[in-house]
Amino acid sequence: MRILTRTYWAPILVALLLVAAVGVWAWQVMRGFHDMSQERPRRFAFGVFDTLQGTLRALGDHGRFRRDQVERVLAGTIGNSPLRFVVVEQEGERIFQVGDAPSALSLPTDTGEILRDDVSIFWRKVRLQDDAEGGAPAEGAVSDALFDVKLADSDQTMVLGISPPQDRQGPPPPMRGMSVTLVVVLLFVGVSTVAWIMAIRSGLLAEQLEVERARRSHLEELGLAAAGLAHETKNPLGIIMGLSQQIARSPGVTPGNRVMLGHIIDEVDRATARLGSFMTFAQQREVRVTALEARTVVTRVAEVLKPDFDSAGVSLAVDGPSVKVLADEEMLQQILVNLLLNSLSASSAGMTVTVEVERKGESARITVADQGVGIAPELLPNIFKPYVSGRSDGHGLGLAVVKRFVEEQGWSIEVASQLQRGTTVTISGIQLSRPSTGSGRAEQAEARQGEPGP
Repeated sequence: MRILTRTYWAPILVALLLVAAVGVWAWQVMRGFHDMSQERPRRFAFGVFDTLQGTLRALGDHGRFRRDQVERVLAGTIGNSPLRFVVVEQEGERIFQVGDAPSALSLPTDTGEILRDDVSIFWRKVRLQDDAEGGAPAEGAVSDALFDVKLADSDQTMVLGISPPQDRQGPPPPMRGMSVTLVVVLLFVGVSTVAWIMAIRSGLLAEQLEVERARRSHLEELGLAAAGLAHETKNPLGIIMGLSQQIARSPGVTPGNRVMLGHIIDEVDRATARLGSFMTFAQQREVRVTALEARTVVTRVAEVLKPDFDSAGVSLAVDGPSVKVLADEEMLQQILVNLLLNSLSASSAGMTVTVEVERKGESARITVADQGVGIAPELLPNIFKPYVSGRSDGHGLGLAVVKRFVEEQGWSIEVASQLQRGTTVTISGIQLSRPSTGSGRAEQAEARQGEPGP
């Protein structure tokens, strides 16, 4: 994740900034809609307060009111409006009430509001009579019997219950338009960011491909140069061996000199073998996949190496069913030869080396197991590196060649080893031959199935 962020920091940062900006904009718009939705009932409530206060003042007569007349006016006000109820309180008691008002109202202040989703409550102090009306009724005034409410010489509290606006029951049209805009902007940011990242990735892949091409070209040149040097070195080594053998066969050579000539011949043989392994490792060759019977190849290699095993007193066993796989036959043979020779060198007389071919699900695997000396734990992680060997006379190129041939064919290799108990090398992921797939690779393998191996 750290590498990904470091590589694509620019598009990721820009995308995060754009998303943050869009989020701030959406929050501001939604806050504006929220404030607007709260301001509408507030303005409506203030208008109702002023209207009802003036209307009730007109209905009063020196602070006296007819309840039925007042409540009829209040009911008419509620009829075609968002009002749910109207309550007028005086000194903690309700003197007028119309609508579905709660049984108890706790009003902590003289003026305030409670905004809720079901009903919003607004209240404030009102004066339903002027100070000049506080005296006794004038002569000829209407009889007190017609008035059943008498106001005290103080302010009253009017409480309004207002239903939420109808558009609050669903998103308003501006909010729906903002949602569409928000989705479009986020999609644009996402698509642009992905396109930017893909462009960067394409550029990185192109650079990596170019670097890989240059590296492979350099390795090919080094391989050709090394192979040429090794080939040219083998010629003088052959001359040295031939001359040494001629001198050793001369009758005038002393026994001591003949022993030294034998050492020279052995060292030349060892150097020639190492040069051959190095040329195999350095050589760049194309993988030629064919359909073949894995057990047949294993059996053929085992027959070639059987004399070496017999002379060392080591048994060589081949096990497993006949499995048809896709592989480069030359590479597979070289892999088996190197692994079997390593097992032979690690085994003593009376031990057994086993090669097993088996099918595992949709692929096949080959296992080479011995009962030899094993590999030291400190060498095991580096066992496939060139010139890493657990033997004093080993050159460490055999397993390096094996790993390269395995990886070039897309397989996997694992090594498990215990000292004095043996080593097991498992090659897995070998593709099975399926003619019915119709792939070009399988068809090529089937077409070459009858061709003899090298």
